[in-house]
Formats: sequence, C-alpha cells, structure tokens
Amino acid sequence: MPTCVECGASVRNLYTQYSKDNIRLTSCDQCNEFADKYIEHDFVIIFIDMLLHKPQVYRHLLFNRISQAGNRIEPHVTRFAILLILFEVYMKWFRLETYHADYETTFVQHPLHYQYMYILTLCIIEFVAFHCCVRLAIRLYLIYQQPSSPKQIRYNYVSMALIISSFGKMLLILMVIWDYKQLEYSWLVSLIVLASNAEALSVYLGIRYVRVVGILLLGIASKLLAQYLFLYVTGRMSSPPSVWLSF
Repeated sequence: MPTCVECGASVRNLYTQYSKDNIRLTSCDQCNEFADKYIEHDFVIIFIDMLLHKPQVYRHLLFNRISQAGNRIEPHVTRFAILLILFEVYMKWFRLETYHADYETTFVQHPLHYQYMYILTLCIIEFVAFHCCVRLAIRLYLIYQQPSSPKQIRYNYVSMALIISSFGKMLLILMVIWDYKQLEYSWLVSLIVLASNAEALSVYLGIRYVRVVGILLLGIASKLLAQYLFLYVTGRMSSPPSVWLSF
C-alpha cells in the first residue's frame, strides 16, 4: 500500500483525480498531513530535499514511486546504477592521469581500452562487494534482533535505496569542471553520500540511524578489501596511489 511520507503510516491512496488536470491530495488519518506532498512537486524540489537528507523524500521515492511488486531492481534504477559505475570509472581515470601519471607509468602506457576495462572491472567489483556486504550485514542484524522470526524485507529495495541515495557522487563532476582544489576535498562528497545512504536505509528498514551507519561502514570496509585484493592479484599494490584505494 502507499505510505504517508510524514509519519510512515499506510494509506489507501495518495490522491483523488477528478479530471485530467484536477487532483486532490489525500490526507493521512494518523498525522492529518498530506500523505505525499511530492506528487505535486517537480524534480528540483525533490533533489533539494534529497540534499537536505529529509526522510520524507526517501519515503516518497522508495514506497510511492517504485513499484512494490517483484524482486528485481527497477529498470530506471538499474540505468542510474550503470551511470554511477561509469562515472566512478571516469573519476578514477581522471585522478590517475592528473595526479599519478608519472608514478603509474607502466599502466598509463597500456592502450586506452585496456586502461578503461581495468578500471571498469575494479569499479564493478567495488560496487558488488559493497552491496553484497550491506545486504549480508542487514540480514545478520535482523536475525540477531529476532532469532525466531527475523523481519522479512526485500533486499532488492536495499540495493535500490543505496543506488538512489548515492546521487551525491555526481557532485564530484563540479569539482572537475571548476577545478576546485584539484579534488582535494572529494572526501566531503563521500561523507555526503554516506549520510544519504544511511538516511535512505534508516527510512526503509526502520532501524536507528547509528546502527545503519555501522552497517554501511562494514560495506565500505568490504569495498576497500575488494579493492586491495583486486590490485594485489593484478600486481598493482607496490605503494598504491590514493587513486585506487578510495571509498
């Protein structure tokens, strides 16, 4: 059922449509607020509220915008995940060519398609390791909380919550365009993404914010471990530059 973005209670419907251009938003019986005010808001307002980490906007996106049927990831969320991975490839490649070209001479001398496929493989491994570890940590946490009958959740929604709330990674492109301190403060963007991930998972799972952050830190640790193992296996771990080992 649709969900009230203000209090999280279930509602029968989000609006009543009287004609093509005439709708009336439904009020929630629990909090007496509009069940989903974002129906009438454009993307700019939604994006601003995502930047502000408002739980209401994540309830809107996760419960009222995404189909509640099936166990797959929605096609538009999948496309956004692919965009995030390709953007991560670009950022790693940019760091490598800008800051470490002299150090990684043997890598830079490889053909462009080899460089691209190498970094793409690394980014895919990072993505899979992070999502798998977060899913596993959530599963173990729910079993620990209720050993007899752990709460049943859809883990495809966990991945979709992480993907949607990782929109902040796109902010790095502004630092590249404006050359803001040569990406020196890119770690701040990583903290914004971590906070967004925590907000989205807290809204979906109904778990306290601090515990969600702990789960995400485990995911980041697994991502760094996957990076290290991949670079070790491929022989690029002699004094690894920061372009590789980053979260």
